[in-house]
Amino acid sequence: MDQITINISFYSILDVLSMSTAFMLGLLFITSKSKNKKANVFLGLFLWSLTIEIFNTFIQSVNELEHYSNIQSSLFTIPFLLLYTSQTLNEKIKSYYYVLFIPGVVLFFVTTENITTTYFEYLFNIILLITITVILKTNQNRIGDFYSNIENKTISWLKTIVYIFIAFHFIWILEDIISLKSKILTEYFAYLSNVLTFFMIYWIGFNGFSQSDLFKFSLFINDKNSFEKTYSKESFSIIYKKIEMDKHFLVSNLTLKTLSKKLDIREKELSKLINTHTNKNFYHFINQFRVNEFKKLLLSPKAKQLSIVGLAEEAGFSSKSTFYSAFKNLEGVTPKQYQNAVKMSE
Repeated sequence: MDQITINISFYSILDVLSMSTAFMLGLLFITSKSKNKKANVFLGLFLWSLTIEIFNTFIQSVNELEHYSNIQSSLFTIPFLLLYTSQTLNEKIKSYYYVLFIPGVVLFFVTTENITTTYFEYLFNIILLITITVILKTNQNRIGDFYSNIENKTISWLKTIVYIFIAFHFIWILEDIISLKSKILTEYFAYLSNVLTFFMIYWIGFNGFSQSDLFKFSLFINDKNSFEKTYSKESFSIIYKKIEMDKHFLVSNLTLKTLSKKLDIREKELSKLINTHTNKNFYHFINQFRVNEFKKLLLSPKAKQLSIVGLAEEAGFSSKSTFYSAFKNLEGVTPKQYQNAVKMSE
């Protein structure tokens, strides 16, 4: 019976942890039920493709299996990440995105890897990573148009993943160059790749739990075909007063979608109405109401019962940092300074 020798090291253990975690996270995203189901499937397939890549690295520690042909998935990983990014941002997935999988299918049937295929992989993936970076940069500032609370809604975690992959490719290119002169130094590059891979997978898992809304819904609306009405200033005043009187802003996790339903108006139309008549996005528009409510509460009996943060929560703010930032931006002073000024004027 053939004996299989496994070289166990700290880095091979990291590979096993990364591989198993990526597989389980992929399974979790693929099987999860949410309104962002399609995007989560793409993210799950991205993680499974990454699992295969890690397995190919790990199998090198199994001495007796080094001659086995690896299952090539390196040209599938980044295209799945591109599809996930587009879908979760509610960008239209272009038909040619699916054509991007053809090189991966061709590579799958290539039994021998050479310098040409290797550098084609690098170039192909770097171009896609730059494309993803452009998409993320274009959409980063749009979050405030849809949410009144943006504490746990950010796409910077996706940027981190993209930057790590870009770092991977530069490390691999440098490793290939250095390997021509020194085999020992290349081991350190391999170790760095192991650590970065481990960090990236757990980073995805961490954001999956801490920013769960990102994996339940698409971040933005994409209603280009909806009928747009033209609202006068008087119409906007009616909507403004309705928000103020019904105090919809007191809901800490208020979104453009939920408010549009309460006001019986399309999301896109409400967003355009706010931008046109206030020159603000949804985030700043709603926080203006909350700051005004906080100022009223300072003059009420509740001011003696609650702290500044407690009053801010009563006004609809979900976090201290958001409250202080919004208040300072609108009033030019900190909440404490404003409170002291109110007390002195009494």
